Amino acid sequence: MHLVRRRSLTSALALAALAATSLVSTEPTGAQEEPSAGPASGEQALVAVDVDVLRSDNVVVGETLTDIRANVEAQKAMLTEAQTALTNADAALATADAALADTQARLTAVNVDADRVVVDAFLNPPYETAWEALASDSLMDATVKQSILDREADADAAALEEYGTLQAQLEAEQAEREAAAEAADAAAAEAQAAYADVESAVGQQALFVAEVQQRLDRNLAEAAALQNTNPELAAQIMAREAELAAALNELDDEVQAQRAQERAAELADQADEIRYQSGIKPVAGGVTDVACPTGGVVQVAGDIASAVERLLADAAEAGYSMCGYGYRDPAEQIAVRRSNCGTSNYAIYQAPSSYCSPPTARPGTSMHEQGLAIDFTSGGGGTIGYGSGAYQWLKSNAANYGMYNLPGEPWHWSVDGN
Repeated sequence: MHLVRRRSLTSALALAALAATSLVSTEPTGAQEEPSAGPASGEQALVAVDVDVLRSDNVVVGETLTDIRANVEAQKAMLTEAQTALTNADAALATADAALADTQARLTAVNVDADRVVVDAFLNPPYETAWEALASDSLMDATVKQSILDREADADAAALEEYGTLQAQLEAEQAEREAAAEAADAAAAEAQAAYADVESAVGQQALFVAEVQQRLDRNLAEAAALQNTNPELAAQIMAREAELAAALNELDDEVQAQRAQERAAELADQADEIRYQSGIKPVAGGVTDVACPTGGVVQVAGDIASAVERLLADAAEAGYSMCGYGYRDPAEQIAVRRSNCGTSNYAIYQAPSSYCSPPTARPGTSMHEQGLAIDFTSGGGGTIGYGSGAYQWLKSNAANYGMYNLPGEPWHWSVDGN
């Protein structure tokens, strides 16, 4: 029994010496401290868009807007998942840190007892031979001494066993903590990448919305120009564009916030009404009356008056007597905006057309207000249509006079097709 105990104490010396120099550290390793690679670019979160917003029909524009909005929602959902995963990973890491700290504290306390066992083994070694027992004053003394030694040995062995158990537990918890830290780092990178994807998707949506707003301005301005010549067609255009305006007003909070920030930056550079009105371009060459072959005039910019005059004359010679409505005073649109959008400078000149009730184009956004567009009429009647001979003649010849058609509106021709 004594020899077995001695071997246990000898093993304890080695264990205690090892413990004195190799306690497991709870600090992150060097590998953990290395910065992780940055999140992937948000470009993969974009929807492929190949749409000419100003010229495509409402169905295509509406479907594209729906696709872009759906992509934004999908990216936001993935961000929510990534954030949830990060929260869970951080919680797991915190639990691992707490467990590791608790075990380390317990191990430190037990280590004091283990050190005492080793020191006591050197200073007060146990009986090794029966002779020492016989040297006692009496058999009773020897028995008592042996009993005390046995109890001390049992206590020492328990302390050393607890130390070994806690040492193994600490190492296992250290490995768990490192795994939890790696998982938390990976989750953080995923969340950061997901956030970048959401930013990219929202940015694409905001950009597309801005283009759709330009389209609304143009088409609503055209509808306003047609009020006198073809009120039914004007009403159709306004109803059609109102659908897009309603879709824009249902945008998510992120896009609305981004648009508000962009608008605030713009307003900072436009402090007074003069700067607002600077968006209305002057009519190049002044407003000029061009006589129509069958009577009446069409008002256009002086710079294109001679070309329009030749166009009308040549068309009449070919058998198509046309006239039309060209220049429209921006003051008319300003008055409509004041009625439909509000009386502030922002409401009149800057607010998106979809913010008004009904949707109303911003002043200065129509080629008519520059005298560079004409809504052609034929034979003293209403605006021309696709099936008319006048349209076919313009399609074949208008470019020779610097006039181009806006797809979807057979009556509308301008110097740049807008």
